[in-house]
Amino acid sequence: MANFVIISDAYWNDPFWGTQHYIPHCLAREHTVLFVEKATTWISPLKYDVPRSRVFGGAKLKRVTDNLFVYTPRARLPFDRRYRAISRLNQELLAGELNRLFEAMRIAGPHVISFDHKAATLFEKLRTRGKKCYYVVDEVSEFAWPLASKKAVVEDEIETMRAADAVVATSEPLLEKSASLNPNVCLLSHGVDLPSFSASAKPPEALREIRKPIVGFLGKIEAWVDVDLVAAAAGLLPDASFVLIGPIRTSVDALKGRPNVHLPGACERRAVPAHLSAFSCGIIPFRPGKLTQSVNPLKLYEYLAAGLPVVSTPLPAVAPTRSLGSAPPIPRRSSRRRSSVCSPPTPPIEGKPGCASRRTTPGGRGPRSSSSF
Repeated sequence: MANFVIISDAYWNDPFWGTQHYIPHCLAREHTVLFVEKATTWISPLKYDVPRSRVFGGAKLKRVTDNLFVYTPRARLPFDRRYRAISRLNQELLAGELNRLFEAMRIAGPHVISFDHKAATLFEKLRTRGKKCYYVVDEVSEFAWPLASKKAVVEDEIETMRAADAVVATSEPLLEKSASLNPNVCLLSHGVDLPSFSASAKPPEALREIRKPIVGFLGKIEAWVDVDLVAAAAGLLPDASFVLIGPIRTSVDALKGRPNVHLPGACERRAVPAHLSAFSCGIIPFRPGKLTQSVNPLKLYEYLAAGLPVVSTPLPAVAPTRSLGSAPPIPRRSSRRRSSVCSPPTPPIEGKPGCASRRTTPGGRGPRSSSSF
């Protein structure tokens, strides 16, 4: 049995899990895992929907399972994405907290996996003989963080990649970027916990009342979600219902007033399979750009694990080869209607028991999906 520490840039109880949640969840079946939640700053409640208890509640340690522990660190100085000196100081403070925690919990020589791009100083200051890994899942320089400096974000990530013993990238573009900074890089796409999707789940009552078929999206509705494209598709398919489940963090004015568009808000993590069971197909309507061209959408694997056909805007990670089928683009304004929005369910993903994932190799095939929305 080994010891692992996951440095996350998310909270354990987030409504939508990412790879940084699934990895400790799976590792804890055989190893001791300490999941370190992202640290809030003193001004986080002013910028985000963060409860004040996370700022003033102090450090907390919670046992989730026999082998899995969640640690909430103390609040940190703000502006660490703007000033690198503050970033380094915050990392030193966190390293001090964790070193004391290692001693108290008798965690010896843990391996450290950071999903936070600000980790070079943390790697240096942590007292462990274990390996340090940076797990890169997004082009972080393209996020529109309030008060952030793109230059500082880029330099912090470069320093972290160089300081790591290894780097794991979730898409080809991220792999290429990482390989120029660290010789020990591997490509590993996202995965999901298959058993949680295999159980028979009944759609929640609110979705059972919505007219079928349902064209569904499940995830955070952020600026990179093309709501104008969804509105255009809803106009072309008035007999289908478009259901977008998730917290709304961008303007959705284009969707308002459309009788076949529904925005029920976020759902709990455990209810995700039940909500997906109501869908007739899953969509990934991401806007083109540097951020989305580097992303490997986790929702692709969640949709497929639920047995759904998937329709996506053109993304390299969704359609890595031209051998995949594609549908013609939907015009923004058109009176032409389509008679069907769903194809037969996608075959189950083959892989290790309990985990659905994909390793992309030159000339290899990924999951079957449509590469145009």
